[in-house]
Order: sequence, then C-alpha cells, then structure tokens
Amino acid sequence: MSAALTEFEHAFFIGNYMSGILYGVQLVMFFVTLRALFHSKNHWHSNSTSRSRFFFALYITTLTLLLTIDITVNSVWGEKMWIEGRNGVGGVPGFIGTQTSVWYQTLGSTSVVAMIFMGDALLLFRLFVIYGSRFTIIVVPGLAYLAALALAIIELVIAGEPGGNFFHGKAASFGVPYYALTISLNVIVTLLICFRLWKLGSVVSKALGRESAKMYTSVASILVESAAPYSMVGLMFLVPYALGSGTAIGFGQVWAKLACIAPSLIVLRVVTGRAWGRQVVTQAESGMEFGQGLRQQKGLSTGVNVELHSRVHSEGNTTVNGNTSAAEKWNVSTKSFESR
Repeated sequence: MSAALTEFEHAFFIGNYMSGILYGVQLVMFFVTLRALFHSKNHWHSNSTSRSRFFFALYITTLTLLLTIDITVNSVWGEKMWIEGRNGVGGVPGFIGTQTSVWYQTLGSTSVVAMIFMGDALLLFRLFVIYGSRFTIIVVPGLAYLAALALAIIELVIAGEPGGNFFHGKAASFGVPYYALTISLNVIVTLLICFRLWKLGSVVSKALGRESAKMYTSVASILVESAAPYSMVGLMFLVPYALGSGTAIGFGQVWAKLACIAPSLIVLRVVTGRAWGRQVVTQAESGMEFGQGLRQQKGLSTGVNVELHSRVHSEGNTTVNGNTSAAEKWNVSTKSFESR
C-alpha cells in the first residue's frame, strides 16, 4: 500500500468523523432557528414579515438538506471502499481509481458547491448591508463570485465524466483556480466585514458601554458575522489541494460542513435579533445617540426599544432587576433582512 493511499484513507476517515460531529451542530442550529422563526416572540419576529420568515426557513432548510446529501454520500462511499471494495478487483486502490466519478459522488460534490455558493451569496449580502447598502462595495466581489461559479460548473462536469478524478488531472486544473478564487473571495469579504464592524463597534461601545454593546461588538459576534472560521479552514484546505496532497480530503470535508454552518449561524443571529442590520449600521454611521429613548411620533413606527439581554429581563409589562436606564435601550429597527 503506497504512502499516498494511506494518507488519503486516514484523511478521509478523520474528515468523515469530524463531519458527523459538525452535522450534529447543524441539526441543532436548524431546529433552534425554526423555533426562533415561528415560535419565539423576540423583537425581530414581531417586526418581520411572513415573507422574510419564509425565506429564512427555506434557506436554512435547503442548506441542511444539501449537507445531509453530502454526509450520506461520503458515508456510503467510505463503506463501499473499505468493506465491499476491499475484496473487489484491485482492492481499495482499485476502488478509488474507478469509483471516484460514480454518480452519487458527483451528486455529493454538487451539493457542496451549492452550499458554498449559497453561503457566499449571504456573505455578499451581509457585506452590502454592513457597508450601508452601497453597491460599489460588492462589484468586485460579485464578479469574483460569478467567475468562481463558472469554474465550479466546469470542474463538476469534468470530475463527473467516466474516469474523472476530483483531485487529479483535468478536474484539478480547474479546481485549483476555482477554490483559490472562492476562498480568496471569502477571505477578502471576511476582512472587509471585520474591519467595518470594528470601526462601527467603537461607536456602539461609546453609546451603550462596553458590557452592553458586547451583543454587537464581541470577538465571537464579529467572527460569526464575518464567517471567519469558514475562511480560515478554506485556506487550510486550499494549500494541500493545490499541492496534490491526500490530506486535502480531510480539510475539504470540514470546510464543506462549515460552508453550511457559517451562514446558518448568521441566520440564527438575524432571527434572534442580534445581527447588524440596515438601521443599526445607519445609526452607527450617523453617530446618533443610541441611549436616547424612542421618540414617539404620531402615526410613525419605525423602530423598537431593544432591551439588551445582558442586563434586562422582562416579564409581561414588568422589568426585573431594577429600572432600565436610558443607556440600556437602543432605538433601532431590528428588521435586518426584511424583504422589500
């Protein structure tokens, strides 16, 4: 047994094991998100439309179904390789050489590509929102997105041909530029979002105080909003894939699962009213006094007083743990993604 084959098998096994853990994480987020969408009475739910709730339910359901296809395909392929294929012609090496382009593997690869581009589309939209709905900020990333999509389709077609191999030959010659382009896009968008949130975060911290503003400015919230773990693991996959190393399959499987988990985390923040939205960004840009109470204007209802959960807990019309200070109320609209 060659060292390259052993390396591939080890990486595939470890990647499959990690994938099972991450799949469980995604399932938990899926049900939590659906509960927040249709059962929770948070501020976002109260101010969102049925159309926006349906969109997010459809989006996260589609992601979860695509991830289920990917998990199932890898499990079946691994079973056939190590159990059924071991006694076949050529053993495990013969199975890998002839069954890499089998139809269900192509289906699994297609599901991963679909997850990647669904996640990237959401990231581009978040970039657009966080930069104050400026179309100029997404022109170059948008072109890179379309170019990566074209390369991905070509790679899938070549890898799915009889004798095709996702990691070698013609498929890899298109795969390397495709992954380099899409992962570079992820990294650039992540850095732009992190920089923007860091700048706006200082305004929010001054208005609300450091502790109260953590919902928007903490390291964890910035990492989730920018999908930073997804971009970092993408780089870890790209290097061995470009070098033709067998370890790429392990990093690739983890990266594929994060392609589903990263946008799902963003959706969860949105539907629980914790994400940066258009009105939050607008008020941060204008330097408004967030601590001021909501101005009541006759016939106008454009915002709500968001009680920051770190300090305030409400039961009915009664506020527990003391009176709510003006600095603990942020006059914002939580309709972050409301469809227009």
